[in-house]
Amino acid sequence: MSIDAAWDFYLSARGAALRIHADADGAAVAIERERARVNTHFDMMDADATITARRSFLYTADAAFHDQLLASGRIDVLRAAVESIVADIALPKGGALAISLHYGPATALLPLWIAAASARGLIPEFGVIENSRRNPSVMLSPARHAALARNGFPLSDLDIATLGECGALRRALAILRRGGIVLIFADGQLPPPDARRGLVCRLGRRELRLPEGAQWLAQAAGVPLLPLLVRPQGDSHRIVGLPLEAPCNAPLAMQALIDAAMAGDPAPWWRWTCSADHL
Repeated sequence: MSIDAAWDFYLSARGAALRIHADADGAAVAIERERARVNTHFDMMDADATITARRSFLYTADAAFHDQLLASGRIDVLRAAVESIVADIALPKGGALAISLHYGPATALLPLWIAAASARGLIPEFGVIENSRRNPSVMLSPARHAALARNGFPLSDLDIATLGECGALRRALAILRRGGIVLIFADGQLPPPDARRGLVCRLGRRELRLPEGAQWLAQAAGVPLLPLLVRPQGDSHRIVGLPLEAPCNAPLAMQALIDAAMAGDPAPWWRWTCSADHL
């Protein structure tokens, strides 16, 4: 399939997925939950909070579409989506722990974009820490990893579901110490409000605790934190890089990432729809 045909197919399939999701049973209940959460954190008019919640509902569906595309979709369609991304970022060559948020289709497009940079020799190696929980819609099989690598998207397997937490961290440390990049989503599992540990940030008017795993991993490997954000831009996306931070400044890096996301548009953040009642 030509790149133009692949791009047209991508837009068509993406639009169809969103239309199906918009008509799904339970949409009204989910949107109301998201509206209440947005209102808790930000001083919005009810009408604005409702609009943001409706858009967030669709952004979450868009992210799910991209995750399924990564796990089992046509690779020429993936390539069309990745090649449309705008990014003006110089990836560090001495190793870095990239951190991002569940914001837009970041869990699919950001790993693919960095993997393509690895295939071009811009960085020596790349992996993304994830926990697929063996969900077939998002889990990358060994055969899928091999197919992606053959087509210019080499991804080291760092899935906690298959390697265990210790195994995934050991493999991630090895990549970082060899000068590669590892990506972790800092908001992957939100600690409960009574947790004694966690990186304390602000989300609007309230406190938000994030896991300490990213800080620990960067400190153990002796590499900086590289905050990256995937923003919607037209039918495609832009990757924004924030300043590198030392591991000891992990709370500053996380806060900068949150502030950049929320100042641009809070709607693409998946966590408005998460099951954590304490958000």
